[in-house]
Amino acid sequence: MVADTKKWEQSAAFLLDSHSGVKRWVKNDRLGFTIPYRQRGLLARYIPDFIVVTDRDENVIVEIKGQVTDDADAKAKAAERWVEAVNRLGGHGVWRYLLVEDPGRLGIQLNEFTCSKWDEGPFQLT
Repeated sequence: MVADTKKWEQSAAFLLDSHSGVKRWVKNDRLGFTIPYRQRGLLARYIPDFIVVTDRDENVIVEIKGQVTDDADAKAKAAERWVEAVNRLGGHGVWRYLLVEDPGRLGIQLNEFTCSKWDEGPFQLT
């Protein structure tokens, strides 16, 4: 299976614009926001897809993945460790990590971090 991640990310961007619980969001492209992790024993940098600020003032790192490979799993675990560390440190707001394997369910999954909820069901990708 080959995922059309560009189309999935475009659909995710539309949904982020439409979700009433999303205050603002940005595509993490050339922002310099990376999460360090180890890939086959070597230091690597993970660049998540989106950074979202919710109506609860939580920062959510959103990754859209069609298939969770070993590398994707290593990135997700690194992101979860980063979130735990930055939250424990304090002073940078509350951070969360969201791995989305079905982009049509992004709105529903984001509801966990928002006051206003997505109630339109799964988003149909076109």
